[in-house]
Parts: sequence; structure tokens; C-alpha cells
Amino acid sequence: DNKSEENFEITPYLIGFGLLMPFCVMFPFYEVKYFNIQNKVIRFICTLGPITAFFRVSEAMFGFMPAHTVDSVSNTMIYIAVPVEVKFNNMGPMKSSWGDAKGNLIKFGAFMLLLGAYSSFLSDYSYEPFPTGSGSNLEDINLGNGFSRGQLINNALAAILFQLYLTTFGYGITTLTSLGGVQQLPMMLNPIFESKSPSDFWGRKWNLVVHGLLKRGVYKPVRTRFSRMTASTATFIASGIFHEWILAVLFSPEYNELEGDACIPPSCYRPGFGRSTLFFIWNAIIIAMEYLIGGAAIFQLAKRHLPSVIVSILVSSLGLPMGHWFMNDYVRSDYFEDGQLGFPLVVRVPG
Repeated sequence: DNKSEENFEITPYLIGFGLLMPFCVMFPFYEVKYFNIQNKVIRFICTLGPITAFFRVSEAMFGFMPAHTVDSVSNTMIYIAVPVEVKFNNMGPMKSSWGDAKGNLIKFGAFMLLLGAYSSFLSDYSYEPFPTGSGSNLEDINLGNGFSRGQLINNALAAILFQLYLTTFGYGITTLTSLGGVQQLPMMLNPIFESKSPSDFWGRKWNLVVHGLLKRGVYKPVRTRFSRMTASTATFIASGIFHEWILAVLFSPEYNELEGDACIPPSCYRPGFGRSTLFFIWNAIIIAMEYLIGGAAIFQLAKRHLPSVIVSILVSSLGLPMGHWFMNDYVRSDYFEDGQLGFPLVVRVPG
């Protein structure tokens, strides 16, 4: 009857919103506390499974799981259990070869060395070569600060560092999944130096795993009822909120259990909540402007006649003045110092 049909339709949402999603949000806090995990990079890794599970619950509720992931129970279990973008076809997970694993392992090793060399340079300046005086709290945001030469250089260097971290980590995970016999989509495609537009940067180059989760878990459900621009804005806001949640996991319990002068940076750090969301809202505005005026002749002329690397740098520069809104919490805490334990590093020895 109509009543039982209505109950059947609402049940997935009650389970998803009422049980599974809250579990995904809370689990990492108990995990890091129970195991007393202090390394912030490892804490970050602890958030990956819950993040993917959270958005995949949304995908399942709204009916936007990728093709072939629901063809069988085993496909669905693999898709939900693995926090990466496994490739599927009508035969199930696409099989990897030894050549795939070998190629991914070589790339992983190369990026480990590159990340180590780059971090060796930046660590000598505590990852912030130019002192800017900009604060790390929400109320410290000043639009003018982002356009100073020192802040722009700091932001550019930090953005490249983030890209190297995610690329190296992505190849590490890809190597493991290849050895496990399945193929996965790449995580990063050199967005800073190969993007042709803001939408290309965020939609086809930067962190494709998170892009897929947000597209199916937020954008498509919102798009069924609202405009493309509204869905895009909602997606960027959702990205900002879950990055705020990551900060809470990374810096809990120090910032809320230690008071006053007892919390001494960088090992104890109070993140500037709200800044990450504003950073992603800024990028939502940039995407909206691309929708509105990106087809103008001047932009198309630039894309056709400027060297591709110059176009990519110009695209990346659109978010650069506000980059520290997002990156300061990582740069000014001991997040990258904790990350140094995982790769070769050259450190200057005091004379």
C-alpha cells in the first residue's frame, strides 16, 4: 500500500543520515584517542576511510553509485571498502598487471625523492620562507595580505608541496592496489602546471578521488533539483566543511583540552576554523565566473596563443592570494614535520 511504500522510500535516508554518516564523522576522533595517535599525517590517513564512506553513503541513498559497482554484492563491497577510485567494467574490478604495479612503484619512488628534495629546501625555512605577519584565525583574514609578494610566494611554494604530497601518496596507494590485482584512477594529474581552466583544475586534475566523491555524493543530488551553479557552490561548501572536519581530527584533543599558555605551537595548535570553507567559497566564485564569462574572446584567445604552462600558472594564480586561508594550519603546525618521517630528507647541521 501507499504507506508501506512511503516507509520503504524513507528508510535508506533514516539509516544513512541517522546512523551511517554520524558514525563516519565520529569514528576518527575515537580512533586517534584510543590508539593515542600523535603523528598528524597518520591522523590524516585515519580520515580517508570515513571520508570516502560518508560520501558513498550519499551516493547510495540518491542513486549515483558508478556503473557496474552495483552489478554484484562483491563489486559493491570492493567499491565501499577501498578508499580510492577502483576501475570497474561489466566483468567487475578491472585487473591490473605486473607492469602496472612496476610502473606505479617507479613513479612512487621518483616522487618520494622529489618530495624529499623539495621538503629539504622548505623545512629549512619552517615551510614559510617569507614572514608575512598574517594571522591564522578566521578574524585575521585580510584580503589585502594575500597580494603581498611574500604571501604569494609562500602560497605558491605551499601549493606545490601539497601537490607533491598528494601525488606521492596517490602513487603509493595505486602501487598497493595494483599489487592487489585491481586498477584505480590516478589521484593527481599535475593540476598546477597542466590545467587549462579553473573547472579543469578542480574537475579533471586535482585530487580526482575526492572530486568523484563530491560529484556523486553532493553535486549530482543537488543538481537534480537546482541549477548547475547552485550545485557547484554546494559542492565547494561541502568540500570546505569536510576539510574543517579533517582539521578537527588532526588537532584534537590538543586545541580543546589544553588551555591558555599550555598549548604551544607547533606541536599543539589551534586551527583557524572557517578559513578552509571561505577558501573553497572563493573558488566556487571563480568557477561561477568561468561559467558566466569564460567563453569571452579574450580568454579563448589567451588559451590558444599563450604557452600551455603559462595558462596553467595563470589558472592556478586565481586562487593563490587566498591559499593561506586553507594552508596556514598545515604550514604553521607540525604537520609537515610529522610527514618528514616518511621520506628521505637533507637537513642542515648547525655549525
